Amino acid sequence: MVFRKNKISNPKTQKKMHWYFFENEEKNEEFYVKLLTNDRKYAIIKFGDVSRHAIYEGKGDDFLKILLGGLHQEINTFAPGKTGYEQYRRKQALFGEDMLTFARDHVRCNEGADGLEGCYRVLTAAGVDVVSGGFMSAQPGSIIEQKVLDDFITHIVGVARASMPLDGVVLYMHGAAQSEESDDPEGDIIKAVRAVVGESVPITVGLDLHANVTSEMVKNSNAISLYQKYPHVDILETGERAARLCLGILKGEIKPYMAYVTIPMIVPASAYTTETEPFHSLMQKGHAYVKAGKLLDFSVSQMQPWLDVKDGYSSVVAIGEDKAEAERIAKELAGELYAMRHQFTTDLKDVDEIIAIAESNKSGKPVILNDFADSSNAGSAGDSPEVIERILALESDVRGLMYINDSTFVAACMKAGVGNTVEASLGAEYSKKLYQPVKVKAEVKALYDGVVPFHGLWVDFGRCAVVKIRNTSVVVTTQHRYNGDPCLYRAFGYEPLDFEMVVVKACTSFRAFYGPLTDLIYPASTKGSATSNLLSLPFEKIPKSFYPFSDNDDFVPQVDAWGKTNF
Repeated sequence: MVFRKNKISNPKTQKKMHWYFFENEEKNEEFYVKLLTNDRKYAIIKFGDVSRHAIYEGKGDDFLKILLGGLHQEINTFAPGKTGYEQYRRKQALFGEDMLTFARDHVRCNEGADGLEGCYRVLTAAGVDVVSGGFMSAQPGSIIEQKVLDDFITHIVGVARASMPLDGVVLYMHGAAQSEESDDPEGDIIKAVRAVVGESVPITVGLDLHANVTSEMVKNSNAISLYQKYPHVDILETGERAARLCLGILKGEIKPYMAYVTIPMIVPASAYTTETEPFHSLMQKGHAYVKAGKLLDFSVSQMQPWLDVKDGYSSVVAIGEDKAEAERIAKELAGELYAMRHQFTTDLKDVDEIIAIAESNKSGKPVILNDFADSSNAGSAGDSPEVIERILALESDVRGLMYINDSTFVAACMKAGVGNTVEASLGAEYSKKLYQPVKVKAEVKALYDGVVPFHGLWVDFGRCAVVKIRNTSVVVTTQHRYNGDPCLYRAFGYEPLDFEMVVVKACTSFRAFYGPLTDLIYPASTKGSATSNLLSLPFEKIPKSFYPFSDNDDFVPQVDAWGKTNF
């Protein structure tokens, strides 16, 4: 693409503004540009059907300029290794025009980038000039290398400073990040941006339902919106909520007060969904308050339970124009969430028992062995060999389908070649403190460079091998991701419906995809850094006054912080 500088006038104000018109080098034809106006104090610039954003010099008073960006990463403190630049490059490391193009053209893939797209859709539909602050996202995993966080903050602060004056900021992040030196990277990012844009510019934020919402995040932003569904099927919609709140403040349509109440509890992510009780009724109460006009928005955070941080809580955020009402509702929802803490438990079955169920199953539907403790979506390494070890020990001929992350084993398969047999150790490549590798004899069925089609995208799993061990097909990768979606297996040519037992390494979101295929879902009592037995993990920072480390029937919810009211 090349750009040609031109002048156009706003027909309402007749103010001249310099715009860069997009030109297509291949066709050598200029995109059609049309200037529209509506009844509000800004204009909508449309570049045909191709682009909904524009780059321009200067800014007329009738145009809103909003910074969009964020660092999206969920951390498991107990996962091995570190998350560095390589992990972000394999997923999303988007800056400048690349971020805007991705947000415009992104194919939904049920990941954090959906939220970025939701923000972008709302902002561009309102005629906003969207400034790219950069967006980085990596597979959930181990603690972030400090340089990655420092460099991102330097970048987004630099963009914000160079783009001033800004009318608003929308940040889309996860909320459960941790770096080598910070327990609150998202709070660091929001605070750094606030220092540049000043007190009068609204900042709104989109986060995951499993975010650790901190007082630092709340004090430096005007509104925070979290996913309201688990399984996470409202990611794009959460981005849209965050963007609408920013626009509403800027247009003077709303004057929100954000009440933040912390709750001293963490519970396993495998123990609840928003689709079933008791969590369902709590969320429905929040929705009812919004529908009745008592709140503009609400969020309930069930904090990522494998995040060991000093300042970490589950929480409730209630946003309303009536400050007293927002406070009352936030405290009410927080009290009810804490009261149901004992109900968040996971009914586990032994791996051997699930294998036996699969062997005798005549329903025609696959049995799901839910190895959530090794969930890559919860930051685990995905290298647990427990299930294949039990299949071998039982000499089971169950027709199984499973996944494991082991680059050394893949290398052995690559060396052997398709159609040959590999005798090697499988598993425990990264989580050596949790598991022992298993000696296997495997037939190599297929080899891949790892770049496979996934929901309309090309996803890099690293070099991969598919092997058969007894009667079980095993997809072995060198990059773990997306294992809560049957498309992981379909990408390698395997249909989960064709198997008696399918191993799924995910906590709860997988139910949105596997639920329509089968109701035979059994959480397994396996080991892992995403275990439901939180008392078995070596927490060092999180207060031991938290449930489940201790219980407190005398807990009284209080507003711990208020958001900015710079309207």
